[in-house]
Amino acid sequence: MKFFRQLMLSIVFAFLAAGLVFADGETKKNESDSTQKAEVNNAEIVWISYDEGLAKAKKENKHVFIDFTTSWCGWCKKMDKETFSRPEVIELVNKYFIPVQVDGDSKDTLDIEGFKITEQNLTKSEFGVRGYPTFWFLKSDGTKLGNISGYRDAKSMMDALVFVKDAKYDTTKASAPSTGK
Repeated sequence: MKFFRQLMLSIVFAFLAAGLVFADGETKKNESDSTQKAEVNNAEIVWISYDEGLAKAKKENKHVFIDFTTSWCGWCKKMDKETFSRPEVIELVNKYFIPVQVDGDSKDTLDIEGFKITEQNLTKSEFGVRGYPTFWFLKSDGTKLGNISGYRDAKSMMDALVFVKDAKYDTTKASAPSTGK
């Protein structure tokens, strides 16, 4: 168990470090992308509530991607505008994850298999969120995998999503030894 915790911490810190490097043009779109933009103009991430998301994840056997946000969070708005609006991010999240959005200030009550909790209490007590945005990844059964915090450009977010989608966190899966070539 100690090894797994250390491994997860290493992964989280690697994601945090990767997110600190931003390429100037990473989140800017070229005008030549207008054709691609027109094709996905109406596409967006279909966010659902936490309690709905857990039930759906179990039913569909998908990972849960949770976006902890607030209405006053500037970095959250930047994520919505620059990262969660990117076609490649939208497609990956909608296809391979159950996207859940939780308002860290909301007093709305969630019903998780008979257990009642507000979004605010879920955010702070159950997930320990202290800053926004924070993103948590869960297995389909609700087991917590790990989190990343702060603004993420599209590439950084895609890296994290693919890592979880492909279950690269699962060290029990055997992989061929590297030959170093």
